[in-house]
Amino acid sequence: MRISISGLLLASVLLISACSGPQEPAAPAVFSIPLEANSNGVLEARSSRVLVGSGEKTYTAQVALTPSWWVTGDGVKIVWFAGKSQTKRFFQISNESPGESARPDILKAPEEAVREVKVSFDGAPPMSVRPEATRAVFQPPPGAKAVTSVEIAFGPASSPVTYTWK
Repeated sequence: MRISISGLLLASVLLISACSGPQEPAAPAVFSIPLEANSNGVLEARSSRVLVGSGEKTYTAQVALTPSWWVTGDGVKIVWFAGKSQTKRFFQISNESPGESARPDILKAPEEAVREVKVSFDGAPPMSVRPEATRAVFQPPPGAKAVTSVEIAFGPASSPVTYTWK
């Protein structure tokens, strides 16, 4: 009797596992900002090593960038400034070498060191803006559903680093 009960138990376990089918792995998260009017949010922080100068006067720092985004009637806005008191909210500077006292002017007002912003809608090739202020505004193409990538070039004009959200 023991053999038939354990056999029945084994058969039911096999039957249940066979009926559940193969488990598919979860799809990786895809970056997307839906083009819903009057919506906004903050992009996840991205960090990169910024290098200013050369030789003995080289300054380096880890700079994390956390811009915000807005979808309005004017278009999609990528914003990295909301007043001097808010600068640390958008730019977090750490691991400075040789130290904070040697921080170059470009990082004393980091909002002015954004060189270019690119945005892609629905996976299309990116549109580019060279900002003259502390935001970049993009007009979505007709029928666009979402922003699918954002790239921000930041740092010295001679060697900017690129922060990417995809």
